[in-house]
Amino acid sequence: MDRFLENDTILKILSIVVALVLWVGVMSTNAQAMVDRHFGPIPLEYQPPSKSNLTVMSLNPNTVTVELRGPANTIKSANPHSIAAFVDMQGVTHSGTYTLPVRVSVSTGTSFANVYPSKVTVVVDRMGSRHIGITLNPTGSTAPGYELKSLTSSDHTATLSGPTSDLNKVRKVVARVPLGGRNASFQEQVVLLPLNANGDTVRRVQVSPAMVSAQAAIKKRPPQKTVGVVAKLKGHPASGYSVTNIVVHPATVTVSGTQSAIKPVSVIYTVPINVSGDTHSVSSAVPLVFPSGVKGVKQQDVSVSVTIRKTG
Repeated sequence: MDRFLENDTILKILSIVVALVLWVGVMSTNAQAMVDRHFGPIPLEYQPPSKSNLTVMSLNPNTVTVELRGPANTIKSANPHSIAAFVDMQGVTHSGTYTLPVRVSVSTGTSFANVYPSKVTVVVDRMGSRHIGITLNPTGSTAPGYELKSLTSSDHTATLSGPTSDLNKVRKVVARVPLGGRNASFQEQVVLLPLNANGDTVRRVQVSPAMVSAQAAIKKRPPQKTVGVVAKLKGHPASGYSVTNIVVHPATVTVSGTQSAIKPVSVIYTVPINVSGDTHSVSSAVPLVFPSGVKGVKQQDVSVSVTIRKTG
C-alpha cells in the first residue's frame, strides 16, 4: 500500500478526482442557493370591469418591475415573457378614478417576491352614444374655369359611440371631399372624422357609418370680370356742411353672368346712402345693386365711409 501511494502519477490522479468531487459539491450547493432578480418593464394587463357599459381609459403606470426569488440557475434562465402582471377590475361598477393592487403570475420553479409599484391608478369611464349632423368640407380646387355648384351626401347624420368624456369633446363630424382639379361632377366614398374644437380627431370615438357617399356637382364657370364700386349718395348734408371724402372697401368686385350681360358693366353702384341733414361722418355696410343677369361672385355688399365736415 505504501508503495502504491508513493507513485506520483497515482497521487496526481487522486488529487484531480478529489478536486472534481469538491467542485461538483460546491456547484450543486450554489445551484440550490436562493437569489432574487428584478425583471422589467413588464406590460400591465387588466381584466375589464364586469359591466359592459364601462371602459378603461388609462393605467398609470402601464408597466411594472417584478422581483422573483428562486434557485440561482433557475432565476438566471427565467424568461421575462413568462411573467404576467395584471389588475383585476371585476369589482369596479362605476366610472371614476381608482387605485388598485397589481397581481403577478410567475413561471414554474420561481416564486413572486415583490412588484414595483404595488398599486396603480386606473381611470374608468362610461360608454355612451349620440347623434350629430354630417359636415362636408371640400378640399383643394376644381380645374381652372370650373366651380363647385353643390356638395351632398348619402347620409345627413351619424351616430357616435365611445367613452362619454371623449364624446363630449366632439364638436362636429366632417367628411373631407377632395376636388383634385376636377372639371366634371363625381361621386366618391369619404371617411367621417369626429373632430374636437381644435379640428383634431377624437381617437376613441367610433362613427357609424364610417363612410358616406359624397356627390359633387361641378359646372363650367360663367364668364367673370372685375369692376370698380361706386358709392351713391342721396340728399345733402345740413347747411354749412359738405361731403369731403368717400372711401369704399373693397374698391372692386368680381361679377359673373353671360358674356352679353357683363360686357357693358364697367362699375357696380351701391344702394343710395342717405346723407340728408347729416352733420357727422357716416360709415356702414351697404348692399350692391347688380344689373339684370349679373351677380357678385363673392361680394354682395361693401363698407362705405362718407366724411362730412363743416364748410368755411
